[in-house]
Amino acid sequence: MGKVTVRGLSKRYKIYPDSWSRVLEWASAGKLRKHDEKWALRGVSFDVPKGSSMGVVGANGAGKSTLLKILTGTTLPTSGSYQIEGRLGSLLELGAGFHPEFSGKDNIFMNAAIMGIPKAEVRERFQELAEFAEVGDYLMRPVRTYSSGMSMRLAFAVAMMARPDVLILDEVLAVGDQHFQKKCMDKMREIRMSGTTVLFVSHSVYHVRQICDSAIWIHDGAVVTSGNPINVTDEYVNFQYALSGGQQAQAQKQDGQLDSAASKAFMPHLGDMKVTAAGSDEWRSEFVSGEVVDIHVEVRNPGGHGKAHVGIIVNRNDDVQVFSSRSLEGGCCFEGAGGTLRVRVPLRLTSGEFYISGYLLDESCDQVLDQRLSWCRFKVSHGGMEKGVYLAETTWIRDPVG
Repeated sequence: MGKVTVRGLSKRYKIYPDSWSRVLEWASAGKLRKHDEKWALRGVSFDVPKGSSMGVVGANGAGKSTLLKILTGTTLPTSGSYQIEGRLGSLLELGAGFHPEFSGKDNIFMNAAIMGIPKAEVRERFQELAEFAEVGDYLMRPVRTYSSGMSMRLAFAVAMMARPDVLILDEVLAVGDQHFQKKCMDKMREIRMSGTTVLFVSHSVYHVRQICDSAIWIHDGAVVTSGNPINVTDEYVNFQYALSGGQQAQAQKQDGQLDSAASKAFMPHLGDMKVTAAGSDEWRSEFVSGEVVDIHVEVRNPGGHGKAHVGIIVNRNDDVQVFSSRSLEGGCCFEGAGGTLRVRVPLRLTSGEFYISGYLLDESCDQVLDQRLSWCRFKVSHGGMEKGVYLAETTWIRDPVG
């Protein structure tokens, strides 16, 4: 119980320019085609094992909502199949299923009856639900008087009431203050520990990384990549930043997984990055404090013209910036159609996990041509007692007395 299996799920919508076109097509028994087709989903497949949590990320219009509507039975797929084992609970829209004229209390009992929960059980747990929702005296007032945050708190409390085997959540943390978001996070961890399987859709990369064991990125109805939530969200964030920042080379490279023609980027862009021991070309992900490493940054310039610089920023995994460096200050630049720049760094760091963001800059370093955020990750181990981030070279001196 609690397993979700999706295989080749696709959904096609027929788009008619007006209602009369729909009638004409129907009257002709399909001989006249008066519609365009829109594929909201295209061959989506994944598995969510019992007791695990999978995140779904993607831009608005990518197909996430269509996927959730199919899984909750609101709409039927055009092709493909899915199977949900166990009792399903969902929270897809703010206050969906609430009667605006009923009080919060009445809506709790009404939704419980729909989910088949006995009144006696609701009465027994009512105080627990009321405390979690934190709407105070508004619990006895019509839901139409609630703010969006209050509606979400009540909706989340109701969704938890059924103790489902599979729970589908859509942007539940988008509304509400930090205090309530923490309560929701704690509650989701609690229900996961009890064996509930969670499918979590969110634009919040932070929460996907914190909550989920795996993730998928949906773009234009198809799965672009899946796997570790950090890797998946890194790819997604880099693509979004490339689009918003006008770095079309990076955007085209990512989008090329769906459209091969778009991969023919002609603009200068970053290729790959790896961290190695100094003087080596073998990639590593774990180092000991004090080791000297090389950070390799590949640059591609199909046009072969001009000069460019590379910049890196290293952060600890809690987003504390550790250091940064640019090839400009190092007296080095990139020229030609392809090649790699490397920067050599002694890792005078305490234990922790770190990530590197890379930037491709024009010759003056005034314009960012391409960027990759959270591009490459590595770990550092340190056996000493020092705390903090940086291991400074220190000398202790005892001054003479008097």
